[in-house]
Amino acid sequence: MTKSKVPAAAWEVVRDGAGRIRELEAAASRVLHENGDAPGHRKLMTEKCLVLEALPEAVEEALAGDESAGAAALLAGLEDFARRAGMALQLESIFFMGALLYPDDYEAGDPNDLERFLERFAAA
Repeated sequence: MTKSKVPAAAWEVVRDGAGRIRELEAAASRVLHENGDAPGHRKLMTEKCLVLEALPEAVEEALAGDESAGAAALLAGLEDFARRAGMALQLESIFFMGALLYPDDYEAGDPNDLERFLERFAAA
């Protein structure tokens, strides 16, 4: 499978965003399971959704007018992730926030949906 090429700056923004989301999820899990802090967990999961929701705009800036098919596909996919994150925030559903990037058959250590989506792209 040939990966779609996107500008390195855009690739870095998305890669960093995906990493930040993983960090927030890990912190949220620790806060909830080790400290029993449900409000702290909700705050971190909300931040996860806000990071995901902001990715299209941040990537659009990094694409700097790139009108290639790869850039369009990256942006369209991120807009879909952002739309779902926005829905989770609107519903204020902690379950939706937590399940946002994970299919039913997800196993610990597997890439999440955002990471699997990003595997389709490479930095140019």
